[in-house]
Amino acid sequence: MWRLSVSEPDSASRVVELKEGKTSLGRSAENKIVLKDISASRFHAEISFDSPSQQLELNDLSSTNGTYVNRQRVGSRVELQTNDIIRIGQAILHLEQETPKSSQNNPKGTHRFTRELLLESLDEHAVLLYEISKRLNTITDLNVAIAEVTGMMKRTMSIDDCIIIPHGEFPHLHNILPDTAALQAIHNRSAEVAATTMYIPVISGDEVLGLMYFAKSRSGTRPFSRLDLQLAIAISYQVGLTVQRMELIEKLRKQERIHELLNRFVPPAEAEFLINDYLRTGSLPGLRQEKVTILFSDIAGSTGIAEQVGTPRFAEILNHYYQEATNSIFKYGGMVRYLGDGVMAIFQENSHTQDNLLPEERAVKAGRETLDKIRKIDFGSELNIIIGIAIHTGQAMVGYIGTDARMEFNALGDTVNVAFRMQELARPYRLVVGPATMAAIVDKYQTRRIGAVTLRGREKPVQAYEVLQTTE
Repeated sequence: MWRLSVSEPDSASRVVELKEGKTSLGRSAENKIVLKDISASRFHAEISFDSPSQQLELNDLSSTNGTYVNRQRVGSRVELQTNDIIRIGQAILHLEQETPKSSQNNPKGTHRFTRELLLESLDEHAVLLYEISKRLNTITDLNVAIAEVTGMMKRTMSIDDCIIIPHGEFPHLHNILPDTAALQAIHNRSAEVAATTMYIPVISGDEVLGLMYFAKSRSGTRPFSRLDLQLAIAISYQVGLTVQRMELIEKLRKQERIHELLNRFVPPAEAEFLINDYLRTGSLPGLRQEKVTILFSDIAGSTGIAEQVGTPRFAEILNHYYQEATNSIFKYGGMVRYLGDGVMAIFQENSHTQDNLLPEERAVKAGRETLDKIRKIDFGSELNIIIGIAIHTGQAMVGYIGTDARMEFNALGDTVNVAFRMQELARPYRLVVGPATMAAIVDKYQTRRIGAVTLRGREKPVQAYEVLQTTE
């Protein structure tokens, strides 16, 4: 018995038994084998079968786009052999002869992935791969891509089940595919084929990116053939390229989110260093204890001002204040957090600034510059915008906290609380520092000792100092 396995994109594969006489192929409904591809002529070709001699002959009927047998364009007539592959446009027709030995065509067992096996598979199915890659290249979501491939494979191979498992789900593989052949395919980097099941690893270089599972469950169905194995391997190669592309897209998306985050809160030099570190490690630094200098500044009486001028006008005032403060803080290598009507800046020892200043010096310079800028802004004669700046140095827990989608740099601890409470001493337009900050700048600025002060929420007093002016 001779038969043709017919596969076309977007159509379920079908098997046609060849009868004595002529079997016509083409787009016209009058043909015995109707092809949907627009490259096929209305009456494209015909196959003649002589039953006594068991000979088959293909005749191209002067088609516009030609008929190909085993990748070679044929003339008017050519004799066909078992396992010949006929291509008309994107339609692939595989010729098979059912004999007592035909079961040998079932490739049961283990098939190691070799370069030769991959090239053979890609060569046999170049047309279908072109169609699949054309579709997948427009998709940017991995789940959508997997659904597209599984749907196409079910139609093309006439199978009942197709599952594609990305490597990120391998820890849960036993819940999805409990068959030991699934693990063998991954660990051995091999295709594991049975009569009605196939496990095909998705491989790129030395990395297994996923696993493909194919199954037939209907009674009387044909076992998987060598052609099916080749097709599955060819598709696994395309899936591997898609997984790599999707992971690259997701990596770029994460980098973009991190870049956007860092540009909001981190000075450019520090942002560049952190982005490079993120690309190397895949994460931002978590919380750790270190010595930092904290700067706090806010607008006095902001609630009353907002009530006086209204929300839109107050938003403009706040934005102007944020902009000037942030520019000064970034200029001297500080990291910024916005707190309602105030700003917190964090200055660290390892800041990637071009100068050799201590964090305490950079914080004081940023504070003085911020005070000068805000004092010079004309907010309107009816408004009295007052700010103050407090700076304190000490140990704190600092680092990035949150999730991939929402992450921020923060500082936690007593040092932060002291700087926040010291703001009450810094109005109007004063710069107040704690003892550790004072020790680092004592020879660089003119200062005045305020003395031991008791801060709200804290039992022990803190020695406070006012920075009056720079010596520069």
